[in-house]
Amino acid sequence: MKYLLDSNIISDFYDPLSVGHPQIYYRLTQLTANDRVFVSILSLYELEYGFANTREDYKPTVRRKIQETQQDFEILPLSYQGARLFGELKKALQIKRSINKENMKKHTIDLIFATEALIHQCVLVSEDSIYRDIQLLNPEFKYESWLK
Repeated sequence: MKYLLDSNIISDFYDPLSVGHPQIYYRLTQLTANDRVFVSILSLYELEYGFANTREDYKPTVRRKIQETQQDFEILPLSYQGARLFGELKKALQIKRSINKENMKKHTIDLIFATEALIHQCVLVSEDSIYRDIQLLNPEFKYESWLK
């Protein structure tokens, strides 16, 4: 099985004090040698944004999390096939939820995660509720919550 970890899962995994850390750690230890775990390049973008916005005294901790993420997981690049699917999926979600174009912007990264999971046949691991709707729109999309 292939898994793509959303940014919220990565943040909890590298924060031993977070509520989600024990469950995520447990699930990762239960994977087999044949399982592969990916992190999207977009997660690194989000982590770098977090680094840029954190207090100076906490920056070394955040930098260490970013480096560990790159060492511990395979980084999944973005793909052209995902871009094409993204447009279709975003429009379908906009119609399903009756969301105006301006408010759809806040779902852009979530939709990119979903399309890349679909293209690379990964199970997306996340706590974002938007993925339930995406699963209804595209039954091939696989999504799991590891914190429930």
